[in-house]
Amino acid sequence: MNTILRLLEPLIGREIQIGENRGTVIEIHDDPPSLIMRAENSPDAFQVDYFGRPRSMTQPTWTQPITAESGRSLHPDLQRQLPIETARTLDELIKSRQA
Repeated sequence: MNTILRLLEPLIGREIQIGENRGTVIEIHDDPPSLIMRAENSPDAFQVDYFGRPRSMTQPTWTQPITAESGRSLHPDLQRQLPIETARTLDELIKSRQA
């Protein structure tokens, strides 16, 4: 398993806040490194089919990059919610991908 995925895996099922967005991590992606988040305490949304017809109700989700806006370091809000060693390692991995 990829190092970034291994470091992020403990976040699955955990509620985190990035900026104004608060949600539960339901999945992680490696390329680009990101968290798939499920919104908490928000109204359900309609899920539509490819014709745009409503099919079911679902909680909103979004993809949250783990990097800061520059893409060259770990997002500061995420950094504050991780164990310090995990945050440092992720930050180093992100920076090494830039080289």
